[in-house]
Amino acid sequence: AFNGWIGDRLAGPIMQGEVGPEVLRQHAWAVYASGYWATLELRTNWGMPPALQRLGIGVTPPRAEMLQGFADRLDQRRRALADGGDHCLHILPSLLREQPNSGPLHDMAYNAGVQVVKTEDPPLGQRPAHLSPKPGAVRINPRDFMRVDYDLPTPPYLRQWRSAFEAAVRTRPEAYEKALVGEAGQKDLREIWRHAVDFGNTTWGGGATDKWTQAYYDETVRWSSTLNLGLEAVALAALVAVINQDEAAAKRAVLGNAIFLGASSAALMGLLDVKATLPTLVKA
Repeated sequence: AFNGWIGDRLAGPIMQGEVGPEVLRQHAWAVYASGYWATLELRTNWGMPPALQRLGIGVTPPRAEMLQGFADRLDQRRRALADGGDHCLHILPSLLREQPNSGPLHDMAYNAGVQVVKTEDPPLGQRPAHLSPKPGAVRINPRDFMRVDYDLPTPPYLRQWRSAFEAAVRTRPEAYEKALVGEAGQKDLREIWRHAVDFGNTTWGGGATDKWTQAYYDETVRWSSTLNLGLEAVALAALVAVINQDEAAAKRAVLGNAIFLGASSAALMGLLDVKATLPTLVKA
């Protein structure tokens, strides 16, 4: 809940242009720490998701190279922001193709896909029978590129970027198609979208929620979906920037992506870090 709430609260001012790169250190830490604590709590109380174990991911303290990879990606974004909007625009085509879960497109599509796996019955999802159905909590599929719906109120910052994306696609269809296809040797963004949505079924199916109580399930679905509001806005801004060659949009997209890097990277570390303990709440 804390991670989803923080992501939504911090994304709004960034995506509406009310704050700039000066918030990077504080905002990135808040998202990183809460993402880490969230999955540390999940594993402590409910165990490692079985599907992740079947993928060969062992439960061990985070490795140095894992931490360094996160630091390198964050520093790349920091340097681009320091160098200006043209540098942000320059790196966005490659950032959009980063996977898994560090690029703005894959991160947004994967997290939404995970909600479908948790909430829908087969063939869309793998909801266990003891948890109440939540059909339509999040709607996304591998075919409809950039189409996501939630049973949550849509915040103004997300409405703004949905409208900007639709306008960019409508007025510059050739630039839109070029942005999707990319340069020679690059993956088509539609392929990355399909992989990201389907990857949710691989990692959060197969009994991942079998031990959850109804109360834990309800809150996890709610706040994980809330987190995706910000992730979607960042991905839309990134595409708008590339289609329109808009430096201001590029800066917002890179900053937003930098803030959210910790949501997924730290979440994996929280799942794996068997030597860690949760913070203790004390009275002020």
